Amino acid sequence: MNNLHANYTGAWLVASVLAWLPVVGCGGQSVLDMATTPAEARETITTALDAWQKGTSQKDLAQNNPPLYLQDPLYTRGSTLQEYKLENEGKVVGTGISYIVTMKLKGDAGKDDKNRRIAYRVVTRPNKAVTLEEGIP
Repeated sequence: MNNLHANYTGAWLVASVLAWLPVVGCGGQSVLDMATTPAEARETITTALDAWQKGTSQKDLAQNNPPLYLQDPLYTRGSTLQEYKLENEGKVVGTGISYIVTMKLKGDAGKDDKNRRIAYRVVTRPNKAVTLEEGIP
């Protein structure tokens, strides 16, 4: 019985390893290609934030060729961006580049202006997208 148990365990181990080969590949872990370059990412975030500052709508921004998507609830709701500053040169995160941005938004309904410090992740392939990163910085 011990010999049968040893054969069963060995077969199970071999099957487990073979099942993982297509995932890992024969050459080890594969690295995902970047979905942008530093120059493209900086141009994209600058274009998106400049458009927000000028009052360009999300729909109009998406009409660019290629489309540009800025995903931020305050932009979607129509908050006015008065000024912004990129605090860093961007940091590679996943397949995109993350930027810390300081911005000043016009207050709603007579309230004081709001200062905001947030992070956006930028990719440029297959489409240009600037996405709010929740909880960062």
